[in-house]
Order: sequence, then structure tokens, then C-alpha cells
Amino acid sequence: MPQQHPGATPGALHHDFSRRGFLALTGASALAATLAACGAPSSATTSKVSSAKDALLPTFVAAQGPAPDLPGNAAGVPAGFLKYPKPFRSVTKPPLSGETVSGLAMFFSTVPTARGDNPAWQELEKRLGGTLEIDAVSDADFPSRFATTVAGGTLPDLMMYPASAAQQNHADFLAKACADLTPFLGGDAVKDYPNLAAIPQLFWEQCVAAGKLYYLPLPRAVTAGAGFCNAKRFAEVGVADPTTIADADDLFSVLGELTDPAHDRWALGSTDFGLPPFLNMFRVPYVWRNDGGKLTKDFETDEYKAMVEFVAKARRAGYFVPGSEAWQKNQMVNQFTAGQTALIYDGLPGFATYAPSTSDSFVPAPFVPIGHDGGKGQTYQDNLMLSPVMVKKGDKKHVEQVLRVADFLAAPFGSEEYLLLNYGVEGADYTMDSDGNPMPTEKGPADVAVPWKFLAAPQRAVYYPGHEDQTKTVHAAYSTLIPMSVANPVATVYSPTDTNKGATLTQAVTDATKEVIAGRKTMKDLDAAVATWRSQGGDTIRGEYEAGLSA
Repeated sequence: MPQQHPGATPGALHHDFSRRGFLALTGASALAATLAACGAPSSATTSKVSSAKDALLPTFVAAQGPAPDLPGNAAGVPAGFLKYPKPFRSVTKPPLSGETVSGLAMFFSTVPTARGDNPAWQELEKRLGGTLEIDAVSDADFPSRFATTVAGGTLPDLMMYPASAAQQNHADFLAKACADLTPFLGGDAVKDYPNLAAIPQLFWEQCVAAGKLYYLPLPRAVTAGAGFCNAKRFAEVGVADPTTIADADDLFSVLGELTDPAHDRWALGSTDFGLPPFLNMFRVPYVWRNDGGKLTKDFETDEYKAMVEFVAKARRAGYFVPGSEAWQKNQMVNQFTAGQTALIYDGLPGFATYAPSTSDSFVPAPFVPIGHDGGKGQTYQDNLMLSPVMVKKGDKKHVEQVLRVADFLAAPFGSEEYLLLNYGVEGADYTMDSDGNPMPTEKGPADVAVPWKFLAAPQRAVYYPGHEDQTKTVHAAYSTLIPMSVANPVATVYSPTDTNKGATLTQAVTDATKEVIAGRKTMKDLDAAVATWRSQGGDTIRGEYEAGLSA
């Protein structure tokens, strides 16, 4: 089920799925080999500072689908559906005539069923009118597979590009190996692909590099939220509604009451210390703060230092499960659902991992952050996209074929195509319950684990078939958290230096932050890491973003 795919990585300092989050060291030598084969990169293209305003974004045309039970809004709150509506056909003509389109994408937990034994894959190709070859790779193996694919020089037509697979010199790779989609999708041209046109511009703004539309979006739900609390545990210490906690000092006292090591109970326990609730409580800016065109990096602010000191103080007080910062996600989930921790960080799209609950000691609820000083808390617009998808450069006719397939894969919720892509073939992969909701069969989840929905996708809807209470809970959480969300002020600005080396520079500060919280380094060490960031490229990145903002 789409809403059950992993949310933001638990506990990371930030979860920016815009293209600034796609930066890492993997694939550098592979990229160099591909670029050498393509010829020298165009410095005029790859060194250009730009913003989404420099590109012709696709015109938005709302999908003609069923009315939701819980409406979305212009701020990005997704529509909610309590039952699956009567399906409608969004693609009336097969997008292919016997051709083959290829793709590279990751799957997460369930190993997909091979094509020969997969009725959903077979039906999909029947509806497409051609072959869809997918190299499905586990999330753990994807970075190396992406690198070797690039090194091999034979690229697939559609390439998922998550943060884990990011490259150095990615801007050059875009210019030499990937299609500029602006002529195909910019402005009213997107109307030839109605399902892609139904994706709001909020998501397309994240798909621009060097003034061109280089990516297809995999939309998510704007914010990953601020984690989950065990409402039962909070109620036991007299906090029926965590939003009534007054400020940081009051929360610290509550964390103390929630901690009882003698009975194997702690307040906190998340991978990498689960910082987002505290980042939001101290109103740390999301990636950058913009003061009249002058930018300050999040970890340069007083708010960030105050957040680090608060979490370090909680660690010293024994409020974290010892060693929990090194947990794998399944360890965090098990401790939380067992009632042993009371507040964790995981992305809101993963709510189904924790609900419905059958335990008297566990009542999961989305956590709404309070302000450290008695004011309002905030959340981040950190879940706009799962990742971008690149289209291999090719002749006009073939790129159009690839985009027609992408249009099919981006079929909106409520459509026949969405039902096929997410639930498979009726009878073999799912059956309809008495309310008209698709219920997976035993083999259904593996059949639809083929990651075609990670090559193109529609705007998300909130829907948990057979669990109306979950749908209402998550929709209400988005309705509360999205209006509180703050954007990265340079989310639609393109910095070549950030694209090529930003993640490497930031990682050193991230590591220093965790070491300070763990008690192995001091705040002076964190200051030194920030200073190194500035001198080794951070100030250059700042200057490029400021130039893009002023343009």
C-alpha cells in the first residue's frame, strides 16, 4: 500500500527530498567515465546558478477524478478517502505500440515477483501496449547498482535518483546524459500528458536544475511531521494532550517522568537521537534562514546550538534508551510498539507501521511540536518528494514514448491504473471487501512490489483500506502540521557547488552534532566543524544561493 512505504529516514538531522538532498560521494568515478564518453561538459550549463523561476514549469490541470471524503487544500494537505471510489480510466489509449521502455528503481522490503509469475506485471504491459523492463534493486544495494549502471554507459530510460545514490558532478551528468524535459512538459505542453499535468507545481519546482526541467517528481505529502508519541504513556504521567506542554523546560520535566529504567521504560529512543521534534521545538530554520537575501545555514544559528544542548542534556539525564542512537529502524519500531519508549522520530507516511494497535500500553499518535519558549512550534517542508526521476537523453519520439509511460504510472488515486499499479489484478492480488476496498491476497504485496511507482507517481492521497480511523488520524495530522511547516528558502534555487559537494561538507557537521550529544565532543568541536564547512565550500554555496535569490 503506498502509504506504507518508508517515510523519511528515522532520526536524520533533516529530510530534504528536494534535489539538494541528492548529494553524496557515490558514483564519482563512474560518472567521470560516462562524461568522458559523452564529451567535455558544458561549463555554461553546469555552472549556472538558477531557480525554478528560470524554468517553464508544467501548467497544472486538476485530475478529473472522484471527490474525496476528506478534502485537500492549496497548502498541500492531501485528499483523504475512507473507501476506494468507483474506478475510472485515466489513460484511454495504450502509450506504446510494441516498444520497450526500461527503468531503474529501488524496492524496500518485499522482494518483487518476477514478470513470468507476476499477473500484475503482465497486465500492466498489456495496458501499456509494450514492454516495461525494470531493474528492481533493494534500497541497500541501490547506490552501488546506480554507480555501476552509470559506469557501464548503457542507461535505462527512467532512472530513480534517491539521496543514497547521488553523485559528484551530478550537474554535468544531467547536461550530458539526461533529457531536458522543458520542451516536452513545460507550460501547456504537459497537457499531452494529463496525469503528469495533475501534479501541482509545488512538486515540479523541485525538478529544476540549471534553469531546465530535468526531473519527474515522485510527490509525497509536504511534511514528514515531527514523529510519533505513545499517547498512553503521556496520559499516564498526566499529559492527556502533548500540545498543552508549555515549553522546553516543561517538556524536559515530562521526559523525566516518562523515564523509568528499572521497569525498562524511557522517554526517548530513536536512530541518530531522533532530532526533528527538537529542531522544530527550537524553530531551527529549515536548511537556511533568509534575512532579506542574506542566508544563514541552519547549524550556524543560535537555535541550532540550543537544540543540541537540550538533547545532550536529555542524554546526560538518562532519558534515552542507552545505545538507541545506533538502532536500526526495526529496533526502534519494536521498542516503541512495546511501550518502552514514549517519543520517537519516524516520518508521518509510516504511521501504518505503528497502527492499528492491539496493546493496552501503546496508543500511537502523530506528535505536534510545541515551541521551546512557550510560542508556536513548527514542522519542515521536508517530504515534498521521495526522489526525482531522470529521463535518458534520446530522440524526440522516444522521449515522448517514455513520458507517455510515465503518464500512465502517474495515474491518480481512484483510477483503474492506480488500482493496478498499487494493488495488482483482482482475484490474484486482491479482492474487494464489502465496502469496495481492495484487500491484498497472500501473493499480492510481492506482485506489486515491482517499483514501477518509483519511476513516476501522482500526488498522494491519504488512504488506509479497511482502517478509516487511520485515514482520519493521518489526514487530521497533515491538516495541523502542514500549516505549521516552513520551507527551505532556497528549495527552488540551483547551486552547482552544493550539487557537487554540499552533502560531503554537511556530513562533517552532522557527525560532530551527534558526537556532542553523545558526550564524546564539545560545543567547541561543533563550532570548529561549522568553521571548516564555511572555509571548504559552505560560503561559496551561500554566495551562489544568494545570487540565485537576487536574480
